[in-house]
Amino acid sequence: MMRPDLSIIIPYFNRADTVPVTLASIRQARGDLAIETILVDDGSTPPAVEQLRGQPDQPDLIIRQANQGLLFARLAGLAQARGDYVLFLDSDDLVGPDKLRLQIEAMRQQAADVSYTDSAKVQLGATLAQTLPLADEPVLPETDDAADFFIRLQPPPHSPVFRTAWLRPLVVQPLFAPSPLYNPVAEIWFYHIAAPQPAKVIKVSGPHTLIGQHCGSRITNQWEKMGVASLAVMEAFMRACPVNPGTRRVREMVAEKAFNSWRALPRDFSPAFQERMLRLWQAQPTAAPARLGGPQFQRFARWLGATNAARLLRFLRGHSYRSCRTLDDPALLDRWLAQLPAP
Repeated sequence: MMRPDLSIIIPYFNRADTVPVTLASIRQARGDLAIETILVDDGSTPPAVEQLRGQPDQPDLIIRQANQGLLFARLAGLAQARGDYVLFLDSDDLVGPDKLRLQIEAMRQQAADVSYTDSAKVQLGATLAQTLPLADEPVLPETDDAADFFIRLQPPPHSPVFRTAWLRPLVVQPLFAPSPLYNPVAEIWFYHIAAPQPAKVIKVSGPHTLIGQHCGSRITNQWEKMGVASLAVMEAFMRACPVNPGTRRVREMVAEKAFNSWRALPRDFSPAFQERMLRLWQAQPTAAPARLGGPQFQRFARWLGATNAARLLRFLRGHSYRSCRTLDDPALLDRWLAQLPAP
């Protein structure tokens, strides 16, 4: 049997209203590429095979598993992937008509391990013809540095295409084990286990990654849940990543990411969460102020130190949690934090 050029892995949980448009976008974009689509049914009720019966576009393979969450659905799909390259695509997102061809061509020509593109938001309709472009997302910087890509850039999960032979060994023997704690930010786990490894990264310019907008539920609708999951990933990375000259730079990047995430939090957000995020920075406080903020922050940091400068600016310009809260039950955040290993 001929090896596919590309395996597209689609985790699925009761998304019969959106995944047909996702599958139609793949059909439109496949061109001359040999593509296999692997849909991982993560415990849908009824099963995905029943929910999708009669749809014109069908996945090549449906894997059925008990509900384990997004990260484990992606891992199950990757274990079955036969393609030279692999793309993780959510069941409510699309690929642009040229995305697959352009990224695979560029990766082959440049012997790349990872490629990525810019993004655009689209309003999902009942069919691909009714799906309307909304607006381009900010253009991502171009980098060929693996640590910079995986830690600083962290593009949407359906932007990168990976060379399967490069990614699979990292997943088989990961820097730290997958956990249900990481499900809300599954791509962040992949990024962190990959960050210390050498990789050739290239960018294919243009908004070829399409982020579906719809009225249904999305993990991104609860930033607090994603924040706790990201904290769990970063803490696990810092525990697992060896401390040596070869890893110093990537550890600094993770610490800087934690510092900047802490700076962006509401002033009155969970003190326990803020303390743990700041502690990640304090464990590796070697970043230059130029990488932590703009000119005003840098001036204050020279006088007060980075942490005190950030505290002052958060007091003067920060926002309240009430302005961005998504949780109806305030106790949820404490329960999520209680599930994390001790920092």
